[in-house]
Amino acid sequence: MAELRGSSCFSCRKMRVKKLNKSFELLGLRGRRILELLGAGNKACDVAKVVGCSKPNVSYWKNKLLDMGALRLQCHDVYDVFSLTPFGSKLLTGSERGVGREVVLLEDYAVKFAVVENEKVRLEWVKLGEPRNWVKLGVRVDGVRVVKNADRSVVIHPGRLRGFDVDELLVESGRVVERVKGILENRFGMVLSSEGVALHKPIFRFYSWEAKDLAQAGTTIVDGVGSIDCSPPEKIPHEEYHRRELAKERLLMPLHVRRLEDKVDSLAAEVHDLVSTLRELTQPSVIQNARSKNTGYVT
Repeated sequence: MAELRGSSCFSCRKMRVKKLNKSFELLGLRGRRILELLGAGNKACDVAKVVGCSKPNVSYWKNKLLDMGALRLQCHDVYDVFSLTPFGSKLLTGSERGVGREVVLLEDYAVKFAVVENEKVRLEWVKLGEPRNWVKLGVRVDGVRVVKNADRSVVIHPGRLRGFDVDELLVESGRVVERVKGILENRFGMVLSSEGVALHKPIFRFYSWEAKDLAQAGTTIVDGVGSIDCSPPEKIPHEEYHRRELAKERLLMPLHVRRLEDKVDSLAAEVHDLVSTLRELTQPSVIQNARSKNTGYVT
C-alpha cells in the first residue's frame, strides 16, 4: 500500500509539473509580463502602456489568465484590480512551490528634457495653469502625461507602476519615457535633448500590515531614507523608501526574518534536547547509580 501511495503521489506531482511547464510555454514572454503586471495590481491601460501593446490585447490575456487560474479579481471599483493566485506565482517563479512575493509601487518617476526645437505637427496642448505667471501646458501621448514648461522643456510622466522587482520597475519606467520621447520626435517633429534629468530620486512604496500598525502611533519621516505615512489623498498607511538600495533590502526583509525564525526554532530545539538530557542525568536513580559505581558498593 505504501508503495502504491508513493507511486500515486509521484504521478500527481509529475502531472502538476507537466501542466506548469506547458502553461509556462503557452504564455510566452509577453504573457508572463502581462501576468506579472496585472498580478501586481496595475490597471490594464498602464499594463498596455508598459508592455507596448493595445488595451484589447491586455484584455485578451487577462481573460485567458483568469480562465487558467493564474489571476483572481481582488477588487472591482473604478477599475478592476487583480492579484496572483498560487498557480500564477508558480508560473512567474518557474517553481512548483510558487513562493508568493510582495508588491512594490514605484511612484511617478518623471524625466525632464530640454526642447531644442518645438513640434512641427500640431499637438493639442491643454492649459494646466499659470504658476508664477508662466503658462504650463499638458497633453497625453500614447496614454502618458507630458507637460510643457515655459523654460523650453518637457517633462514625461510615466505614472505609477507596481511590480515585484525594484530594478525591473525602474527599467519599465525608463522604457515608457524613451518610447514617448521617440513618439514626440518621430511623429510630431520635436527635437529633444539626448539625455533627460529625473525630477527626483526614485520613490518606492510598500502597503504592508506593518505600516498600518506603525501609522497608528503617528507618521515618521527620515530625511534621505523615507517615511511611514498615511497622508491625503489616499490616506492609506504605507512604507516609503527614497533609495533603490533601501527598497531592495525591504523586499528581502521577509526572507531575512524567515531565516532568523528558522535559526531561532533550531536553537530552541537544541536547547529543549539539552534540557531533556540534563533532566535525565539529574534523576535520583541515575545519581545513586553513579555514586555506587564510584564507591564500589551496591545499596
